[in-house]
Amino acid sequence: MGDIARDQGRWERAEEAYFIAYRLGAGGRIRCEWGMALLALQRHVDAAMAIDRCLKDPGAGTAAQRRRYADGLERARREVGQIDFDLSHHGALVTISGEVRDRDASTSGYTYVEPGAHTIKATLPGFLDAEQTVQVEKGKAVQVALQFVEKPKEAPPPARASAMPATPKKAVARPPAKPLAQPAPPGPFDGMAGSQRICGIGVTALALTGGLVASSLAAQYAEEAERRAAPLLRNNGNSRSICASPSPENAPACAEINDLYDAHEVGRDVATGFFIGAGVVGAATIGSFIVHGIERSRRPVRVVPMIAGDQAGISFSGVW
Repeated sequence: MGDIARDQGRWERAEEAYFIAYRLGAGGRIRCEWGMALLALQRHVDAAMAIDRCLKDPGAGTAAQRRRYADGLERARREVGQIDFDLSHHGALVTISGEVRDRDASTSGYTYVEPGAHTIKATLPGFLDAEQTVQVEKGKAVQVALQFVEKPKEAPPPARASAMPATPKKAVARPPAKPLAQPAPPGPFDGMAGSQRICGIGVTALALTGGLVASSLAAQYAEEAERRAAPLLRNNGNSRSICASPSPENAPACAEINDLYDAHEVGRDVATGFFIGAGVVGAATIGSFIVHGIERSRRPVRVVPMIAGDQAGISFSGVW
């Protein structure tokens, strides 16, 4: 659908279709086509960032398509500025004019911004914030070097000496100290195992949500394809092969219908992947509860078959 809207010059519709396909996991040239749509809408910063990252994938498009994408990137870069930053330490959070641009950044990188004044700020735990303001011009790059300085350690305040003479204290009998209470055993979500279980539950929920969203989109594409195919079927004796070899007057409608069916297939495959991932992570999380038990300080559940005379059974022992 994005290609059809692009060929018809409907750039807002094309940008929306390419963005949905990209978020659903479509790779290859989709991100580059999204960037080209952004460029047509004069969103130059977003277009430059999208096409730049897409061209880093050697499999994104054919040779002719990559030449078109590279030309689009150059046109976008002529309308924006570029900031090249060097950091003295890696792992920092980099923001530009309050907008997060890089998390866990390496010691060097670059990004695109609108022309004008921008403040680059990098934060790293244990260090003072590094900050610099620069003026960026259209079509030019600016170098920014940020040096982190460790936070000074605060010295404890000196003890105040008492001006009163010291007087001997009387010995006072004290009751025996109470025995220390035993710490409660760790719960099912404490420690490293607990963190893994929480992550497993969260990933399972996210995967199920993604599967439901992708399934809904796939159903919408299929419903729209059936709706558009219904008039063709009525006019051609309900023949399902009408779009296999379409006539010239039916070719545009069949192209849109086939694109909708292709989008339905992609959405269905993405939903299947999400559901499979949710099943795998969910099974591993449940297995963690069963194998290791809820209280890790005690022994896990043990299952032992037992036979005594003419009776047989299963013995469960441990905490779950």
